[in-house]
Amino acid sequence: MVISLNLIQSVCLGVVVFLVGQFIVKKVRFLDTYCIPAPVVGGLLFAIIHLIGVQTGTYSFTFDYSMKEFFMIAFFSTIGFSASLKVIKKGGVAIVILFLVSSVMLVIQNVWGVAIARVFGLHPLLGMCAGSISLMGGVGSSAAFAPLMEQNGAVGGLPFAIASATFGLVMGGLVSGPIAKFLIERRKLNEAVTVKAGHSQVDYSSLTAEDEEATVIEVSKMHKAFFQIVIAMGFGSIISLLISKTGLLFPAYVGAIFAAAIIRNGGEKLHIEICTKEIDALGNLFLNIFLAMTIMGLEIWKLAEVAVPLLVILIGQVILLAIFAAGVVFFFCGRDYDAAVMSAGFYGYAMGATPNAMASMNAVVEHYGRPSPKAFFTVPIVGGFLMDFAMAILIVGHMNLILAGVL
Repeated sequence: MVISLNLIQSVCLGVVVFLVGQFIVKKVRFLDTYCIPAPVVGGLLFAIIHLIGVQTGTYSFTFDYSMKEFFMIAFFSTIGFSASLKVIKKGGVAIVILFLVSSVMLVIQNVWGVAIARVFGLHPLLGMCAGSISLMGGVGSSAAFAPLMEQNGAVGGLPFAIASATFGLVMGGLVSGPIAKFLIERRKLNEAVTVKAGHSQVDYSSLTAEDEEATVIEVSKMHKAFFQIVIAMGFGSIISLLISKTGLLFPAYVGAIFAAAIIRNGGEKLHIEICTKEIDALGNLFLNIFLAMTIMGLEIWKLAEVAVPLLVILIGQVILLAIFAAGVVFFFCGRDYDAAVMSAGFYGYAMGATPNAMASMNAVVEHYGRPSPKAFFTVPIVGGFLMDFAMAILIVGHMNLILAGVL
């Protein structure tokens, strides 16, 4: 029996799946501790129900995903609205350094995934699905990029990427804290610090990522925020069209990110109000529905034949990232207490997601009773939106080189 859902029913099921996942996350401490998103929990639960039906031959589902792309592009445009050059300039060189080392690790994640995929005779783009797409990018990036990989030969890329992203969320929460603890205690970094003469430092404790102090959402501004998102999506579609003329393959949301960033920074220059708080709230709404609709349709039975190579790739990613965080990130970020906390945050978002990074850093500073304003300012800026821009270029660039036979 095939159960076919139309557009409205598919969106409705996506909302129900999200709400079920939200309920489960609140009840299961493990899921909440490791920041497993509610759409992932609810979506995977439904995917398992679908798996049972397919494997027993009793029932299966088909969905109308016409609205899924709208939710995806709308969400990623809200990422673009967070890209304020004024905020980035506040952080100075610390943000630049963390962004550069994160970009290097993004490439390493892809190279490792592609190399192991080739060893097992799999399509190289499948290896990218267990690289930065799912780890540095997270579940949202997996749901956006994996279909593009599938279109170019990576059969089963979406369940491969979602499984990797879920694994990354757990490992990001488990490993990041011990990395900071190792660095701090081995190098005795929790001792009093004296600033050398002639060395100026940025007072990160005085900086905030947003100008607004309150986090209250104004209902009267919600329609304005929605209009700003739609305008960014509209102009973004033109940018995406122009990019496609180059012959390069990019996800549909890339243009929206750049359009939103232009609107945000242009608005700041021209003193036009950008409803960032309301845009963030709508972005969270769009993301939850998009992820729920994506994950509930996963054909997870396709993972069985690639389980071994997937496990090899992911274990390697955990080890490589730990070495990189404790060595490269710690070294270039200053080799001090702040650098150790930033290393934990880096591992959190490079393996899982920015909420993992913030939770891990918070656990570290509470354990040692010493704050790290520098880490708490720079990590969410780099992990929260700068790397989304980098991924749109580096991942697609790597993919196009593979398809061209260069790599």
